[in-house]
Amino acid sequence: MSEIITSSGIDKISGKLNGRDSGYFYMRNGKQFYRTRAETYQKNQSPRQKWNSAAFKYANSQLKLLTSPEAKAQLAEEFEAANHIASNGKTYATSRAWKFNSLIYDYKQSHPFEQ
Repeated sequence: MSEIITSSGIDKISGKLNGRDSGYFYMRNGKQFYRTRAETYQKNQSPRQKWNSAAFKYANSQLKLLTSPEAKAQLAEEFEAANHIASNGKTYATSRAWKFNSLIYDYKQSHPFEQ
């Protein structure tokens, strides 16, 4: 924790100035301070959050493999054949959203959540 004296006309800075900053600014007793803090809150997940994260990671990895024109054409055909309705019963506007949510649903069906 260090006291900050700004040379510009800005008296108070609050929060992060940039998304890539390692710390944040805050005020205490009328003085400006800067603190760095390890953001570990995303690492402390419940078992259900870890299961959802694993499904999201799987769907992203599978969707990245569909880059060739043939794969995109086949995806569009499957999307139209399914009438825009995914495995989870919801309707999607784009074929990528449809495929992504279908992959998440399929992962969750093949890897059920266990308490």
